[in-house]
Amino acid sequence: MCAALAVATIPANAGLFVNNNLSCDISLDVYASEPGSGASCTHVVWFKLAANNSVAYNNTNAPQLVFNVWRDAALGPLVPLPISANGIWDAASLVQYPGGPEVGRSGACAPGTFSSGYWTGTCPTYTLNWTSLGGNNVLIDINP
Repeated sequence: MCAALAVATIPANAGLFVNNNLSCDISLDVYASEPGSGASCTHVVWFKLAANNSVAYNNTNAPQLVFNVWRDAALGPLVPLPISANGIWDAASLVQYPGGPEVGRSGACAPGTFSSGYWTGTCPTYTLNWTSLGGNNVLIDINP
């Protein structure tokens, strides 16, 4: 499956694929940066993903993400910060901003590629996995 996803994103700048395998809706924070900036996780955007559903974005400037508005990760959620289509996916988190990234690419701002957590509510436990598919294409799996 990962190989098929990687091949599907060859014309894209950087594909992001997210699978929510939980039986509840989630809100995911995604962190990115501009190439050549020397910094990681400078931008943050969040989006909702329905239970047992998947989404795919062909680059960091995908219309669905721009609609949600990228924000300056250092200055907070009230400060918009545009990002180019060739941005780099850095990290992700189910812990809402300013909680910080849980998983991400090596050398970015996250502590690793696997995390687990606990919530109160209908989906109390989860695992979060970050898999690099090559070429800045990323697969994020959210599992019970």
